[in-house]
Amino acid sequence: MSEHAPSRRSRRNHAATGESGRDLVVPIVLPHLVVRVDANDRISVDLDGGAVTGEPVGRHALGGLIDEILRRRKVPVRVEIIEHDGTTYTDVLTPPAPESDPAPTATAEPAAARELPLLYEATGDGFVPGEDVALAVILRHSSSDGDGHVRHMIEDRELPEGGEVVLFGRISGTTHVVRGMG
Repeated sequence: MSEHAPSRRSRRNHAATGESGRDLVVPIVLPHLVVRVDANDRISVDLDGGAVTGEPVGRHALGGLIDEILRRRKVPVRVEIIEHDGTTYTDVLTPPAPESDPAPTATAEPAAARELPLLYEATGDGFVPGEDVALAVILRHSSSDGDGHVRHMIEDRELPEGGEVVLFGRISGTTHVVRGMG
């Protein structure tokens, strides 16, 4: 098969090249992200039929979840949002343009040997609804939902073996230490 002939599983979209000059590879069947919004404005997210969120999370988390899925998949994703009243919104979102690759080195790990990082979950209750909750070593921030519950996803490479994280509510002062992470 020539370099320019599309495969049976994907096609190259020559109109969607990024600044790096690379073509965007679009799979024949796009990954399908389904977001269901309940009456309490909490969302359940499924990707290709598998749950992304274990339990419903606040709608405010949707942007971060979509960004993470696009970053990991590196291909366009069909996103379908189903509101609690039955209204449905559908779009195809593309991942950000890839960063330019550094020159390969002799010690560079082969792409096939790289693995996606494991994720750990740090949760806590008792936060003020909508409160900004810090995760220390401060890796990121998120807002708690309407019930004062917050959820953070943490990659294994971000924590030392057996590490601890602190959840700190910036308004309520609520603090949780989550042990045994990493």
